[in-house]
Amino acid sequence: MKKIKRTIACVMTVVLFLVNSSAVFAAQDEATGNNVRIISIEEAEQAATTHIKNVMSTNEESLWNTGVKIGVRKAIFDDKNRLECYYFGIKDKDNNDCGYVITGANTSMYPIIEFAEEGESFLDISIEHVVEKVNDMEQTDLSSKNCKLYYMGDMNYAVECKIDSNDSKIYDITTSDIVEMEEICQKEEETQDYSDMWEIYLDMSTRGSNPPDNKEEFITNPNNYESGYQDSKYYMIDGGFIYYNVMDDFSSGEICYPTAATNLCKYWYLRDPSKYGDLFLNCSWNDVFWEMFELMETDKEVGTYDKNVEDAYRLYFYDRGLGCRAYLYYGTNNGLYIVDELNNNRPCHLMVHGHQKYRDHGVVALGYSQFTYSNGYCSTYIRIADGDTNYPSRYVWGHCQGNWNYVVVIPD
Repeated sequence: MKKIKRTIACVMTVVLFLVNSSAVFAAQDEATGNNVRIISIEEAEQAATTHIKNVMSTNEESLWNTGVKIGVRKAIFDDKNRLECYYFGIKDKDNNDCGYVITGANTSMYPIIEFAEEGESFLDISIEHVVEKVNDMEQTDLSSKNCKLYYMGDMNYAVECKIDSNDSKIYDITTSDIVEMEEICQKEEETQDYSDMWEIYLDMSTRGSNPPDNKEEFITNPNNYESGYQDSKYYMIDGGFIYYNVMDDFSSGEICYPTAATNLCKYWYLRDPSKYGDLFLNCSWNDVFWEMFELMETDKEVGTYDKNVEDAYRLYFYDRGLGCRAYLYYGTNNGLYIVDELNNNRPCHLMVHGHQKYRDHGVVALGYSQFTYSNGYCSTYIRIADGDTNYPSRYVWGHCQGNWNYVVVIPD
């Protein structure tokens, strides 16, 4: 069934309008007559990304907070082959469907036409039903490749299913009641100018919070990527800035998890040697590493499974005559749960997956930088010991591509 959220999208647009009134007035001054500007698919994706981030920052229960990416991009045309809108399919960390965003394709349309935060798109489901219906009626073996999607205006859609070179069937798929049509009925809508709204969405995607989420750049100074924020906060756990080991100190291959575990044990040992001295196995961090390597069932080719980490900590502390509570959590709400844990003045074992720079990697979270904007958006950076450098000079950004899990480690 189709999930219509245009009203919510409009409300969010109004909020952005109020927060960024100076940008709007500037766009209005420059607008002339009814000139309509075509929006490129790259610009539309920027607007969709801005919308996704706004949903994530205002709705903690949204499935998008578990980590999503845009996995499908396609343009949708009308019956006269005029570009009408763009469709962006959202995928979760396991590449499952997790909703969609449909944007306008020119400045006479709202930037966000509609969206859903979970499941398979109603468009894909409807096309599948149309194919099944036509195959049953015509005794054919068609697939979605034989179908063309049309936008008829005002959030109405149609599908034309080509049976052969001379025959086709057309269905209205706007609702779950799929109805056959004689022809595509394009709705004539009053031309309006939403240039100001597009300015807001595109401006919000390029200014204010603009961290590098790419394969080329490490984040070492979050202040370089934030401006215009209302409040900021910086925090480092006690004793967090020490000399950490790097992976090359121990071995090669996919060994970041036991390296992070070794560094976390090193932190507690140096924070209170009298209490946690036994964590320093045989006075050798190399021995600690290989013990963690075994407990985590690490494979140099495959790496370590997240589910093996919490038990490894419990067993290692227990074998050293110490108590330890360790808990694995999935998802971090864009880094906010990591902030909550660090505010307890203790590090945690952070696992990032699908990260542009680190890919799948285990690190120790030690501190954070956080920037809050007047629209409620919060940009969070977690300071880490990443196993590549000896000092914790790098950060990962909470809204980056991919998803995060973490293990809370509480020594007794």
